[in-house]
Amino acid sequence: MSTIELRDVSLTYGVGPVLDNISLSVEDGEFLVLVGPSGSGKTTALRIVAGLLSPTSGQVFVGGEDVTRVPPAERDLAMVFQSYALYPHMTVRNNMAFGLRLAGVSRKERDERVERAAKILGLTELLDRRPKALSGGQRQRVAMGRAIVREPRAFLMDEPLSNLDAKLRTQVRAQIGRIQRNLGITTLYVTHDQIEAMTMADRIAVLHEGRLQQLGTPDELFSQPANVFVAAFIGSPATNLIPGTLTTADGQTALRVGGQTLVLPAELAAAVTAASTPEVLVGVRPHDVETRPPDAAALTLEVDVDLVERLGTETLVHGEMVTGSVSGAAAQAAHALTAADDGLPTDPDRHRFTAALDARTEVSAGSRLPFYVAAARLHLFDAETGVTLRADRKSLAAV
Repeated sequence: MSTIELRDVSLTYGVGPVLDNISLSVEDGEFLVLVGPSGSGKTTALRIVAGLLSPTSGQVFVGGEDVTRVPPAERDLAMVFQSYALYPHMTVRNNMAFGLRLAGVSRKERDERVERAAKILGLTELLDRRPKALSGGQRQRVAMGRAIVREPRAFLMDEPLSNLDAKLRTQVRAQIGRIQRNLGITTLYVTHDQIEAMTMADRIAVLHEGRLQQLGTPDELFSQPANVFVAAFIGSPATNLIPGTLTTADGQTALRVGGQTLVLPAELAAAVTAASTPEVLVGVRPHDVETRPPDAAALTLEVDVDLVERLGTETLVHGEMVTGSVSGAAAQAAHALTAADDGLPTDPDRHRFTAALDARTEVSAGSRLPFYVAAARLHLFDAETGVTLRADRKSLAAV
């Protein structure tokens, strides 16, 4: 059993925690991705699992064994780094076999393991070349091969694709995903790229400022974000965040946004818990926007279009939504988050908005368009805490 578990792990430097009471587990054979912006603590967590850093508190388990104080070489974990770290004077064959030679593995077994890994990775014809004769993707596969031949209990990968160009990164991430599933080796993978995380992971752990924000499958994180940070970080284009107000009267719950009041359907209203204030942040995924009302229970948003991007497969429409005079925590939070996205100055009564539409949609900059979002597709968050107000989704929250 090759499980990995972090149990109440914290690491403090100076005045603040780099990791704050992190608990998560990677199941046997699972591909779990740690994702988050720079400084979120994801690489620190990986290095603690590897034994390269010691936690201030908490425990690390590998295969059910407490390895918190076990030296890195005795944990039987293989790391693949951002840099390939290949020996330039050695052939691919010798690079892959080097660790085995140091471990005292016989020549015959070394050759067998290298040949086996090379076949899996498509490196058989490159075994006698040196790293300078390889492409970036080939070098990264050699680095993976060096990890595979060790036959470790688990892989630890620290942004292994960040040095590759966009096209090659797409190709290699697909290769890594296939190889991991074929080998069935437990993998803990670190990246700042949420698209990489969404396409590769069985489950994703989102970190921010040293804290675990949410742990779940890619679909859970996308469709059921536990808080504003996860909603804004996961998904491309990013989720639109708009200030709104919730009211309850005569047994009905209503949402007011941009001068429009939408009575929430009974099922949705029942799932919405009380906020600390009436102010809320309304999250709208760009791909949930429609140009025609999907049904009677839909939110209508008036948007002044200022940019149209035609991408072939879809059209991205950017603009400003007129919300009227809105103040308080919701408005401040929405402006802070949208300004962080594109840095564009906005009027206090207007908020940036992006819609992802069918590629054949006829739209031009300078027009004002109504967009519609089905009530069931809305994400509602407490304006002060940022936590989802959907009671049916809170079980997915890590904090």
